[in-house]
Amino acid sequence: MIEIMALLMFVGEPQKLTEMTYMPSVSECLTKRRIATRNSGSRVVYMCSRVKAELSEDNKILRIEKIK
Repeated sequence: MIEIMALLMFVGEPQKLTEMTYMPSVSECLTKRRIATRNSGSRVVYMCSRVKAELSEDNKILRIEKIK
């Protein structure tokens, strides 16, 4: 497990984590969050957060242990 920056997508009522994407930096995460928020509906919430996660060789998040 390593600590990384991730863009998290929560959907529905109650909100449920449905997607998680590795981001190399905070600034890139905030940029992607702004774009995604503009292009999505009102029931979708995006959040940039530092997480403890397990990554695959191609930097895809396999599982998250802890959201900070």
